[in-house]
Amino acid sequence: SNCPKWRSTTVTSNFCRGFYSYAHLYNLPQTGLRFFTVYGAWGRHDMALFIFTKAISEGKKVPVFNGGEMKRDFTYIDDIVDGVLAALDKPPETKETPPHRIFNLGNTHSEDLMDFIRLIEQELGQKADIEMQDMQAGDVCETFADINQTTEQLGYRPKTRIAEGIPHFIAWYRNFYGV
Repeated sequence: SNCPKWRSTTVTSNFCRGFYSYAHLYNLPQTGLRFFTVYGAWGRHDMALFIFTKAISEGKKVPVFNGGEMKRDFTYIDDIVDGVLAALDKPPETKETPPHRIFNLGNTHSEDLMDFIRLIEQELGQKADIEMQDMQAGDVCETFADINQTTEQLGYRPKTRIAEGIPHFIAWYRNFYGV
């Protein structure tokens, strides 16, 4: 398979075990939050939405990996903020052994990368000059956030679909960069 998902899962699991041990040893309440492909205003410049928007608006090539056979659980920044605030409002109880929790903050479903690009094109009113590339080493074909535990314990429910979030981002991008 082109999708070495086990690599990122293993690294994440090992990292979380370290936090779990620390919480257990010192009875220190901890909450871990896993963010799934966050996008929106003031986002990272190395993320797909920013890279694609910049390239399309400048008439440059848009790098698309794995022949476009990629899916991501894109999560709008406002939904991430809601999840962080929900976690802060409900810290783990010290009677839990150990007082350690991990929650996924995502949008609950994977979006096709090519559909994502089409939404950007539609919002910009420009066609992408797509350059298909091989899969990046260490990347995964699909991400998906199981938020059942997060919803049950924190009441977290994402509200922003990409059809709403992308136009918000593009409006911000145009305003901020004067495009």
